[in-house]
Amino acid sequence: MAKAWEVHGLQGDLRFEEAAGRVILTRWREMMSFREGTLAGEDIEELHAMRVSSRRLRAAMDAFADAFPSRPFKRRLKRVKEITDTLGDARDLDVAVEGLEAILPEMAPEERPGIEALIAEYRDRRADENRHIVALFERLDAEGFADDFERWVARRTGVTVEELDPQPPARH
Repeated sequence: MAKAWEVHGLQGDLRFEEAAGRVILTRWREMMSFREGTLAGEDIEELHAMRVSSRRLRAAMDAFADAFPSRPFKRRLKRVKEITDTLGDARDLDVAVEGLEAILPEMAPEERPGIEALIAEYRDRRADENRHIVALFERLDAEGFADDFERWVARRTGVTVEELDPQPPARH
């Protein structure tokens, strides 16, 4: 699992809103750092790391909800939850395939065809889920969600992405 990024400049004497901005924008950047790898679909760990990061972002947003006006906050949280849920559907299939492939060598020859068929079905469903992930991010891009999210958090908290650590941690 990908290690959570350190929140640059987080100190005990910060205003609640500034702490909210630093944490949420860091979690946002962390999640989005896995976007290209997730969309490429070549390494299931990229998707796993993005999903874990999206869950961290959701938790941060829940913790700091009081720093934001309710209605616009809920709209953005709903989008983040949509990302998490979409990634989760694909991740569940990755885990299932991985688990079945691990037990396949231990199976009796007469049991293998059923398990192999199930693996094939899950892989087909996983390919469908990848199309859902790509479509989701295409839609979010068309809506300008990433820029809107960052600008909105910055306006509400006084923290911008540029103020955060310019060098994200090395991956993997």
